[in-house]
Amino acid sequence: MPSSVFYHQFERHDHATGLKAHTTTYCPGCGHGLVQKYLAEAIDELGVQDCTVLVSPVGCSVFSYYYFDVGNTQAAHGRAPAVGIGHKTANPDSIVICYQGDGDLASIGLAEIISAAQLGMPMTMIFVNNAIFGMTGGQMAPTTLLGQLTTTTPTGRTPFAGQPLKVAEMIAGLDGPVFVERVALYDNRRRTHAKRAIKKALELQVDGTGFALIEVLAECPIHLKLEPEAAEAWVRDSMEPVFPLGVKKDVTDGVRFPPIPRPSFDPERTLAALGTTTDRAEHFAPAFPSHLDPEDVSLKLAGAG
Repeated sequence: MPSSVFYHQFERHDHATGLKAHTTTYCPGCGHGLVQKYLAEAIDELGVQDCTVLVSPVGCSVFSYYYFDVGNTQAAHGRAPAVGIGHKTANPDSIVICYQGDGDLASIGLAEIISAAQLGMPMTMIFVNNAIFGMTGGQMAPTTLLGQLTTTTPTGRTPFAGQPLKVAEMIAGLDGPVFVERVALYDNRRRTHAKRAIKKALELQVDGTGFALIEVLAECPIHLKLEPEAAEAWVRDSMEPVFPLGVKKDVTDGVRFPPIPRPSFDPERTLAALGTTTDRAEHFAPAFPSHLDPEDVSLKLAGAG
């Protein structure tokens, strides 16, 4: 475990005491552990730990900020790409990694990932597809296979619930991304390739090339009700025919995303851009005014909901 990127102790468990200070929340055989190991190794090898921001999702990997000793932000369900865009535009030199599962990215976050991918800004998306909602109890996800048993499809997913969503192919069809690949973890050869793909996606951001997404077919033994080895075989025999592995898009040669304008946080410049001052207007209302004085400058800010 590359200790320079992972915390030496994980404080979520028993206040970082005992054996639990060195274990994650992932179930035995879960693919998240390998994916995060490869991601940490890539960050370490590229020497970008001090400028990396990891945007954690809602899902089984929600507690990634307890494990990665980098800048961390916890996003609302599905909103990691939107938060990532905010980080990248606020600090263009940052290395932004959005880490999401299929219930997070491919369901409630579908609009955000499409918008971010089409924008094409240099960011790294790690998408873990285990064909199910893991943390919330094993419900059907957009990626659940036809016939697959889940808590919300106890007799198996039917075409009436739609076809499994092929995220890598969908993102590859957009103009913005420069690199999209689907990998798996079910044997040593696939794991080695997955590690290389994750590092490449990070390199494409480090050198300013553009947006990259890596989809990882991963195992969820608990909800499959299989031993880890059998769950790996299930990914190979059942998932891979539906979600073929391989590079879905690679237009990286000679490509470089335009320089991102650096934002100014200078108060005087902000006031000048708004055409206002710090002086209180002569006429104001205690809440958002029902009537506006022609000389007042009023801003209405909506909430995040």
